[in-house]
Amino acid sequence: MSVLLLGSTGYLGSNIARFLSDNGYHVFCVVRRTSDLTYVKKIKNVHLISNDPGQIELTFEQEEINWVINSVTTYRPDEYLYGSMLESNVIFPLSVLNLAIKNRIKNYMTIGTGLPENFNVYSFTKAKFSDFGKFLSIKDGINFADLRLEMFYGGENEPDSRFMRSCRLKMMNNEPVDLTEGTQLRDIVRVEDVLEIILKLLESDYVRGYKILPIGSGEQHSIREIMEYMKESIGSTSELNFGAVPIRDREPDTLADISWYKDIDYTLKYSFFDGLKEG
Repeated sequence: MSVLLLGSTGYLGSNIARFLSDNGYHVFCVVRRTSDLTYVKKIKNVHLISNDPGQIELTFEQEEINWVINSVTTYRPDEYLYGSMLESNVIFPLSVLNLAIKNRIKNYMTIGTGLPENFNVYSFTKAKFSDFGKFLSIKDGINFADLRLEMFYGGENEPDSRFMRSCRLKMMNNEPVDLTEGTQLRDIVRVEDVLEIILKLLESDYVRGYKILPIGSGEQHSIREIMEYMKESIGSTSELNFGAVPIRDREPDTLADISWYKDIDYTLKYSFFDGLKEG
């Protein structure tokens, strides 16, 4: 089976590329000229193609692509206000989706977010692309899955700047960790479970029409509780400075409804707290 993967050089995308390759998939990774290809070039059964629309369409014409997976994500605006977020989170994946439909590719999966749609520009643009998927699933008969992903961590190639990773590194070095009051409630999930769920979806016929699929652990705990457990499991002497960082305005609590996992016969490999014991 073959997959065209957008965002393959990112944290989640590179894990998807490696995991699918390890499971016998041919993965066509769409990359930018400026992308760091160090990690993805080490993966077997991966074919790198330019993000030029002509090259993408040529791949659709010459290869039997079963799925398109969009893991492209931009969290922050650039100097042009929200231009980069709009381009990455809506315009580019939509252009590829249109090319896929033109070439009669029926299956499309996008990595969305469990954050409320109107929380920030990132969540808003992710929701807008999902709206296009819903519209095109009706208009053109495609199968479109919006994976509403909660906070995830672990796996390979995790950037040191990500919240969970950065806190873990500081604790491992017994350095102080500056945090908010820690009252926010979070659903967190290891990336290994995210990858297994994606594989299950690719190999089943569960995605028919348009589906919103929340992905998380199905448990909700406070940031304070998470950080204290992580510190204990590491055996760190770090000082956790709760209240040193202000909480963002309208900070949401999040929790994924994972009742649909039973429909694909999936049981999480990592429980909420057991996953925190590993790096």
